[in-house]
Amino acid sequence: MPKEIQDVKVFLSLMKGNEAQGKDASKEPKKNLYIKESKKITKFKLRGKKYLFTFKTADKNKAQKIQQTLPQNVNKIVIGNGGKKQQTKKKQKK
Repeated sequence: MPKEIQDVKVFLSLMKGNEAQGKDASKEPKKNLYIKESKKITKFKLRGKKYLFTFKTADKNKAQKIQQTLPQNVNKIVIGNGGKKQQTKKKQKK
């Protein structure tokens, strides 16, 4: 189920997870944060246990600050250029 988050602070606390609550972050599994950039809007999508949390911003500076403050338990996957994932690159066979 998708759920849109309007506040940046709430979204950042969801990314940090147990680390923000004072629990051991090493026991927590790695999370995937999908970042979809378009000309006007940047979307951040974080998969939780029950919901897919989405945060949208049109401010490029705010989007850059969020990307710089990613915790270590989050894998960043950038989606752009027609839906191609930039993290995984496969060699093409000729």
